[in-house]
Formats: sequence, structure tokens, C-alpha cells
Amino acid sequence: MAANRTSRRGAKDPRTRGQKMLLRYGWLVPLVTLAVGAGVLAVTYAFASIPLPSDVKLASAAEVYDRNGNLIGIYSGEERRFLIDTNKLPDFIGAAVIAAEDRDFYDHNGISPRGIVRAAWENITGGGISQGGSTITQQYIKNAVLRDPERTITRKIKEAVLAVKLERRYSKKEILGFYLNTIYLGRGAYGIEAAARVYFDKHAPDLTLGEMAYLAGIISAPESYQPKGNQEGARAQRDRVLEAMLEAGSIGQSQADKAMRSKVKAIKDVDGETKTQEAAYFMEWLRKDVLEPEYGSELYTSGFKVYTTLDLGLQSEAEEAVDNQLSAEDKVQAALVSMTPRGEIRALVGGRNFNNVKAARGFNFVSDNGRQPGSAHKPFTLLSAIEQGISPSSRFSGASPAYIEDPICANPDGTPWEVDNYGGSSYGTLDLDQATTNSVNAVYAQLIAEIGPEGVADLLEDFGFSPPEGEKEIPPRCALALGGSDVDSTPLELARAYAGFTARGVLPKVSPVRYIESSEGDCVKSYLPTDQKCGVRAKQGGTTVVEENSADVLNQVLTHVVEGGTATAAAIGRPVAGKTGTTQNNVDAWFAGSVPQLTTVVWMGYPAEQKGQLVPEMRYCSDPELCRPVQGIEVTGGSFPAEIWADFMIDATAELEILSFPTPVSMPSTIINQAPTVPSAEPTEEPSEEPSEEPAESVEPPPVSEAPVTPSAPPPSTVPSVAPSPSAAGGEGENAASAARRAPRRRDGP
Repeated sequence: MAANRTSRRGAKDPRTRGQKMLLRYGWLVPLVTLAVGAGVLAVTYAFASIPLPSDVKLASAAEVYDRNGNLIGIYSGEERRFLIDTNKLPDFIGAAVIAAEDRDFYDHNGISPRGIVRAAWENITGGGISQGGSTITQQYIKNAVLRDPERTITRKIKEAVLAVKLERRYSKKEILGFYLNTIYLGRGAYGIEAAARVYFDKHAPDLTLGEMAYLAGIISAPESYQPKGNQEGARAQRDRVLEAMLEAGSIGQSQADKAMRSKVKAIKDVDGETKTQEAAYFMEWLRKDVLEPEYGSELYTSGFKVYTTLDLGLQSEAEEAVDNQLSAEDKVQAALVSMTPRGEIRALVGGRNFNNVKAARGFNFVSDNGRQPGSAHKPFTLLSAIEQGISPSSRFSGASPAYIEDPICANPDGTPWEVDNYGGSSYGTLDLDQATTNSVNAVYAQLIAEIGPEGVADLLEDFGFSPPEGEKEIPPRCALALGGSDVDSTPLELARAYAGFTARGVLPKVSPVRYIESSEGDCVKSYLPTDQKCGVRAKQGGTTVVEENSADVLNQVLTHVVEGGTATAAAIGRPVAGKTGTTQNNVDAWFAGSVPQLTTVVWMGYPAEQKGQLVPEMRYCSDPELCRPVQGIEVTGGSFPAEIWADFMIDATAELEILSFPTPVSMPSTIINQAPTVPSAEPTEEPSEEPSEEPAESVEPPPVSEAPVTPSAPPPSTVPSVAPSPSAAGGEGENAASAARRAPRRRDGP
């Protein structure tokens, strides 16, 4: 036995030193772990900074309103957000989310122990962090504060700590509201209001019980339960939430049964940055040309409220006026833009398909590229003459064709510049007032030769028109008098210029925006001098171009165009100053007109098409099919465009005071009295002082045409001239290409 005892004492213990230490002190490990964990939690709680929900900048879509506060549409990027007052939501909306995501919401302090245990077990057995178990409070912290996609222990600890702190700072009702404004629900929608709009085309307070139950049911995997692709799954998720709400006592059996019987119906998801049911061309132009260049991506994330100068009532009237003149089977396009003398946009129609955002993105005839303006540009030549002291009583021959021998307008080979009146019609001697009223090309050709094209070119630039591509300034060509020489115009540019006439020589800054507010209601920027939303008036945007009296003289002449000239179709029972314009082959037809409070421009024509797409080059029409007259009628500016203008303006001015344009204080004193421009030939008889015949309209109904239909005797055949091109007789304004070939460039000085 002694030997045995000796052998036992002498036997070596097989356990290692580390194992012995573990057995001796192992019980301390859990305590140390708990202590360290408690220390980490304590330090994190003490020093972690919680961005308060009121300080969290959520990406929100911009809302756009008209001048009367009516919502027009929204601008959103990939994320669509609309912050709303959740206190105004029906109780079942919050109840549905709680039933779906956190049934213990009102019992925990931000962390659900049962959820944590379940998540911990799943994560241990799964070998990593994969299971959530987060409360609504934790989900809000994750979505709006941390926004960290990585699932790490550190992030989960911080999430839990911040959730506890959040619960101590805010009430359960407030936290639920934060969550409803930030939760992602698919289709790019963040928050219950955005989801209500993109799924059901309504506001959140208008959601039905079944619709809200569906939205609550897809929070965990919104893209997996889209009604179109997975109707069965969508209904299952909805019904699961309804059953949970019934179990919690949030709803009654009859409510649940009624909601379960319905099908989940959601509207089609449409991608895009502009969402609108109205004024699509205005919305796209405003986004692309005005707001995005100034605010960039902030436009889509800031939650701006953009209050515009547009009037949705007038916009509707403008669309109706245009639509009434466009036959469904025709390819003709039309555009209308209306603004105040301050440049505030009241209506904008950029083409067909008024409320189609896709169409509006394609091409906007109000603002994208110019068209040849024809005689709608004649007022700038007249205004240049007035500024030089030349009276509208100055007289010129109205014979057609006119031969301009002055070197400033002559052809490069020295032969005279030949100009035809519309339709080849001739007149006797006319003063400038009569020549404007009847849109007589021959007189305007003589006028620009008299005053020089330099002043006209400068005036066009001063009124906001751009030089042709490749030119630094508008070339001073005589064809400017007829709306040619490659100086094209958009309806927006022309409307701004004519608004400058109405504003007595002050060219306005185009102003589609009144002011912008932040999502909190603070003023971001005020755009109009008449608005003081930011505490100070915005700077006046107008630029004085000509003297008031010069503009008054011009407006007085332009009223005669509507009273008894080429635009009698635009008469609306109050003073109107305007001018028609028609180009070669009737491809472009214009009417630009104003009452003292409002200027409106209408364009109508056929776009050139190439491979089914609109292309920028639209001045020339090689396809006879595209050039055919609208509805079988040769359209002039005094026909359909003037009629569209009148249809719109009758409604637009219904509540405006009837005002007259200011009477000129004085008239220019220089009176020119030119003889007929027939080179090397004596007239056989003295021409009459009046037009050879009262103009008659070339379309039904018969007010006044853009030129008389009965020509007087042509000039002698011995007159040297350039062989007339097919476009020589063109429209009211000579064809730009032929005019440019015949009228040389010239500008005095270096």
C-alpha cells in the first residue's frame, strides 16, 4: 500500500498550467466580461452624441406650387420623401406599423429584451450578425441617424444606446411619428406620405385600412411584395398585419373582414425626377433651366417648397385654347407662353401632350431652340427708327417687289436687294403706321436701308435675342427688318421682348418663381421685388432698353394691327398691341400681343423630323408632307395663332381692369417721304396715299389678311434684279436664307 501511495503521489498531473488556471479562476470570466461590457455601455451612453430627430436632415422631394398655393407637382431624385404632421394621421396607421414591427412598442424603453435574446441566439448559431430583432425606436436610429449598412457588434451597441437615450428624450407618440416619416417602403419612397403617393396616388391621411396594412406588411422586404408581381404575397402580408391588429384590439372583426376581402391595387410605378399631373412643360422647364442650375442635387433632397408665378387656372385655359386648334390626326405643333410686364410666367404650353412628362422632356417649343419669327420682328426695326427720331408718319412706297439699291442692303455683286410683299401684293404710298398694320415687307426693307441695320441688330441684342450659332453678335443685315438673317426666336424670348414693350421699354427678367421655403417653413430665397418673404425685397430684375415715350409710340402703332390690320382675329374688346408673323411656306406662324397687364405669344408650325425624332434645325422643311397647311388652310399669324391668343386672353383678362396703353407725350419729329423704289424708271402715275385695296383675309372667317389680295401694277420689267428664288415671296417676312444671301454684313467701325 505504501508503494501504491508513493506511486500516486509521484504521478504527474496531465492538466496543463493554463487549464489549472482556468479551473481556478474561470468563474471570474463572465464577471469580467459583464463588467467590461457594462463599462463600454456606460462610456457609450455618456459620450455618444445623438443627432436629435429635429436636427436630422432628411432627403425630401421638393414640392412646387402655383401663385395661389395649389400643388402643381414634385421634384424627387432616387429618394422620395415628404415630411408630414403625423398627429393628423388616423390611429390605425400607427397601429398597423406597431402590429407589423414592434408589438411591445409601448412596453419597452427602446430595447426589447425578448428581441435581443432571439437575435443573439440566431447570430451565434449563424456565425455572425445576421438577425435584427430591432424595435421601432432602434429602426429609426438605424434609418435616420446611423445609416450604416454594416451589421457589426459596435453598431448594434451604439444603436441600442442611442435608442434608450431617444426614448428618454421623446414620447412614444413622437418616436412613432419620426419612424413614419423615415421608414423605407419601396419604389424609392421614404416615409408614409411618399409611399401613399407612389403606391395609391393619395395622401397618407386618406389611406384605407387595407392599404395601410399592406404598407406595414412590406416594411421588412418592400421589393418582394409588389402587387403587380406578387399579388398573393402582397395579400398575405396585408392579412398578417390585419390579424395582428385584430389580436391587439386595434380594429374589430368586421373591419378586418372588409379589408381582407379587397384586392391590393397599386398604381403603376413611374420613374423620373418630375412628378406632376399638370403643367408638365412648365415643370420640366423650371427644373432644367431655372432651379437645377442654381440648386443642383439639393433640389431633390432639401424638401423645398417652391412657390411659382404660374396660375393653374390660366394654365388650364391656355392648354384648352391650344388644344381646340390642334386636330388629333395632324402633326402640327403649337406653343403658348404668357407673362406679366414684370416677367412673371402665368402660363406655359410647350407642345402637345400637355401633362405628359416624357413628352415635355423631349422638346419644349416654348424654350428649346428658335424658329424664324417672320414679321413678328418688324417692331424692332420700327422701334429703332423711333429711337432715331423718325416718325411713324414717314411715307414709303408699298409696291412689290421693291428694289433696294442702297449699298448697305445691295447684293454682293452690287445689284439691288429685291423684296416681295406677302403673296406678291402691292400698295400705293404708305406711312409706317399703315405698313405695320398691314405688314408690308417692301416698306420695311426701305426703312432699314434708311436707318441702317446696325441699330436694329443692337436693339435685338438689348431685348435679349442671341446671335446665330458661331457669331459673337447679331450680324447687321438688312433682312433683320423682315425677321430673317438667321436670328431665330423662341416664344419665350419673343414674349419677354414684347413684355418689355408693354413695360414701356424696360426688359423684364423672366421670373417663374416667387419664393422658396425650406421644409421647416423658413424662407430660402425671394425672387420678386413684390414679395418680402425673406424680410427684404428682391432686386428689381428689369433693364431699361429704350425710353418710355419710344415704347409708347410703338405700342400705339401696334394697337392698329389688331384694330384693323393683320390681327383682327385677336380683338377681345379691349386695347391690344400686337404683331403677326408668317414665314416661308407657312412653316411658322406667330402672334405676339399684349394688354397693359399681360403679354402672350402663340407659335404654330410643323417641326422638321428626322428618324422620328425632333431635331434642333427646324427652319427649313424639305418634306412637303410636313409643310402642308394646317387643316388644309394656309396658316398665317393672323389666323389660328391669333385665334388661340384671343381664346386664351378672353379668359385670362376676364377679371382685369380694361386699360389703355399710355399715350405718347410726344411724337418723333423727322418725317421721311420716299418715292417708290423702282430703279432707273419713272412712275407712270402718282401712287395713291392709301393701300390699293382694303386688305382681305385669305382664310375663313374673313377679317384682314397679312397682305392685300389684289396687287397693283408691277414695276417695269426692265428693272435689274436677282432671279427670285422659290422663297422670295415667302411669308410676311422674307425667307431667312435668301435674305441672308442678298443682304451683306456690315457694321461701321472696327
